[in-house]
Amino acid sequence: MRGEISPVEVTRSQLEALPGLDEGINAFVLVDEGGALKMARASEERYSKGEALGPLDGVPITVKDTLNVAGWPTRRGSRTTSETAASDDAVSMARLRSAGAVFLGKTTTPEFAWKGLTESPLNGVTTNPLDRTLHAGGSSGGAAAATALGLGVAGIGSDAAGSVRIPAAFCGVVGYKPTLGTIPLVPYPSAFWQLPHVGPITRTVADAALVATIMSGATGADPSSLGQVPLRERLADSGDAAGLRIGVPAGVAGHLAPEVRDAWEDALSVLFPNLPVVTVDIPIEESRDIVAALYRLGCAYAVAQVPKDRRAELHADILDFIEPVMGLRADELLVLQRRREEIASQTSALLTDRIDVLLTPTMPGLPPRVDAAAAAASDWFAWCPFTPLFNLSHGPAVSVPWRTGSGAFPIGLQVGAASGRDGAAIAAAAMIEAAAARRSRTANDVS
Repeated sequence: MRGEISPVEVTRSQLEALPGLDEGINAFVLVDEGGALKMARASEERYSKGEALGPLDGVPITVKDTLNVAGWPTRRGSRTTSETAASDDAVSMARLRSAGAVFLGKTTTPEFAWKGLTESPLNGVTTNPLDRTLHAGGSSGGAAAATALGLGVAGIGSDAAGSVRIPAAFCGVVGYKPTLGTIPLVPYPSAFWQLPHVGPITRTVADAALVATIMSGATGADPSSLGQVPLRERLADSGDAAGLRIGVPAGVAGHLAPEVRDAWEDALSVLFPNLPVVTVDIPIEESRDIVAALYRLGCAYAVAQVPKDRRAELHADILDFIEPVMGLRADELLVLQRRREEIASQTSALLTDRIDVLLTPTMPGLPPRVDAAAAAASDWFAWCPFTPLFNLSHGPAVSVPWRTGSGAFPIGLQVGAASGRDGAAIAAAAMIEAAAARRSRTANDVS
């Protein structure tokens, strides 16, 4: 707030750089140059009067095209959706607007956000800024790609099984899924079984915490947001990261591709050289399978809302994706829900009584190649074992980039905590980030 740089200058710089940076990446589906400059000028005027609204005033952000922004259509990656502009902001967007953030535009998502790769009939493929032959991940792939390109300080995404954390890990940035209800999801996507969360993708853990805090807070339209300790207080009460009890799931290495296994072992040796982590038994695969079934049901409901005479316009793979649950019986659904509740209870107890955070690689492998991703897209839960647990349990989870050396492709390290213990997850993520920064400085000094 020292007036050293103008919000208008920042916004113009972003808008001028955007076409060149995004060429071949396809992170954006909409860029609102006029609207962004109008917001930036209003911010500049507030600064000139000493009336800045806070740390996000004048800061550029991007928004996943599943969240409503007044005046912009919400297409959700589908040719079957309306081009009519939304009349109101989603609650999270209204709070960012009230904080003075500058909305650059909307980012790509797969159709109805159905998969862990970002590709749709409406918008095509989003590639990875770190290597354009690879996918950016999904379903918040455009948000992660834009953030990795430096376009927007934060990309606002949504996460129902890892959709913030998957692309953050693949693109080498930070993805934060807070405790369910921390950021109200209004309007709520129907039939998604309290799996979706809103969360930011940023380049630092501190920025993720800040942006999430501004979007957080109770609203009557989202009952899950009521009665929670404010996020600001949760983060302030995180304590010393050095005192956190760290757990890892038994058998985690068996899920990993060789490159990720090497990076995972490297991270453990650097982060905990003299502090053994606690190995815990937790049903990672069963959690993944339960979330996959519930997620498919949510997607099936989304498909059912499309008029029958327009379903030929849908991506054929989404119809294959929902097929396994189309004949699901009521008793089978009750078994799924019961096991979900049991695992959520077990996870909460574990993350309260024995450990403070659970550490895993965010993803078991590196991003799939764009020219060979059809099989990876068709059943993406098969290669996504670690992220769904924290949608099932409603707890916070953060993906932080970890690099093993010069030129090595980064992996994500995921830290998750019990519901309401966002402070522990953010503290552990910041510890990892600091260790990664020290390693980078040391490597630069040597070179």
